[in-house]
Amino acid sequence: MGRSSTDAAVGRVQIGAYWLEYRAERDDWSICWYDAAARTRRRRKTGIGGGSDDGPPEAAREALARHYLEASKPAAPQTKAAAVVPELMAVWLRDHVSTKEDPARYAISVQHWLRFFDRQRKLGHVINGVTVADVNNAFVDRFITFRKTEGVGGHTISRDLAALRGSLNHAWREELIEAAPFVKEVAAKDKAKPRDLIYTMEEVAALLEALWSRPERRHAFLYSMIALSTCGRSEAILDLHDHQLDRGLIFFLDPDRDQTSKRRSIVPIAPSLAPWLDGVTGKVIKFRAPIAEAKWADPAEPEYFERDCYDVGKAFEGALIEAGICKPLVNADGSPKMHPPRRKLGETAGRSMQKGKGTPNTLRHTIITEMHRRGVAEAQIDAASGHAGEGTNKRNYRHLRPDYLAELIAAVEDYWQEMRRFTTVHLRSHCGPSVVSLAAARADKRSGNG
Repeated sequence: MGRSSTDAAVGRVQIGAYWLEYRAERDDWSICWYDAAARTRRRRKTGIGGGSDDGPPEAAREALARHYLEASKPAAPQTKAAAVVPELMAVWLRDHVSTKEDPARYAISVQHWLRFFDRQRKLGHVINGVTVADVNNAFVDRFITFRKTEGVGGHTISRDLAALRGSLNHAWREELIEAAPFVKEVAAKDKAKPRDLIYTMEEVAALLEALWSRPERRHAFLYSMIALSTCGRSEAILDLHDHQLDRGLIFFLDPDRDQTSKRRSIVPIAPSLAPWLDGVTGKVIKFRAPIAEAKWADPAEPEYFERDCYDVGKAFEGALIEAGICKPLVNADGSPKMHPPRRKLGETAGRSMQKGKGTPNTLRHTIITEMHRRGVAEAQIDAASGHAGEGTNKRNYRHLRPDYLAELIAAVEDYWQEMRRFTTVHLRSHCGPSVVSLAAARADKRSGNG
């Protein structure tokens, strides 16, 4: 955005060539700048008073920032041939996406486009940077093919196309470009119905075992336990904090958020899930991995690296492949895509690349299907999954009833009881024996017994 400083004058708040100046006789903060062409200083009143000479109020600072952004815009909209798409995407991420609840999701799609742009340059489809003039149906078709060869489904590609469409439309609305080109949608036949796929009991058991088998996947394991015990939406589970766990209930809608069309529900904590949430502090879904054994000798070194997590896709994908819930990837010509041989392991031939079947959200479709199979009333399933809105009285008081979603929770417990035929991994403490054994090993190493 430029620099904010007090270099030019003591106490001056400045961004770029613009600064705030207080006029005490009018109790008004003005935005000032030097007009080189006219060799004079310009002033623009903000109508904001208060503060002190060296302490402008926040409203005046915001007015200065808005003025700087407006003045920094091009004098006239750029032509399609001059407007560089990556730059417009950067502006979109900064000025529009940053106000969204989870901007990282949009940024991921932009990263896919940047990879594609680089590939287009290498193939000679574009000479320099990709401009708005390059965006046409053939260009978009190449991107769709590019993503398909990576094993991505139609819905994900559609989300990526929305990122390009959104950034170009934003640039047009902000008068950065003369016009926004039409960005076609992915063909309907390529959009597989997301609810066609559900996991069997055997597949869920294998998936949970694969998630539990590695400490760096445990955050996805906890996500899966919550999803299969609540019918909750993915984004609601990933946003969950400890203050949303209260009186034996999960309040998927944070008190500081507004309800949207994708409703967030209130669901009782099932008995099989309760041990996994006991003692949780801060954000519920956290990535956690053990520190390397070489650092155990340092008493000050923590045993685990931990950070908040808003995506379980990578861990989930790895577990799907390990559990055998996957399919081979193919090239555009139908031939299988192959990993190069791992020479260090003595491999002489490559391995087939695999793509996991389904996504974390498939767990939601799976448990909703299981609830139907167990005869749970439609109203209870809708209430838990957020498919039905409720009036104010029901929304505020219904969850206080002793029998609230009792039928659904009984069915959830029946599901976990049936799961014992295939695995007992869901019955382990959320700390897990691996943590205990790691702590013991660390103590032995420090004492010289390891």
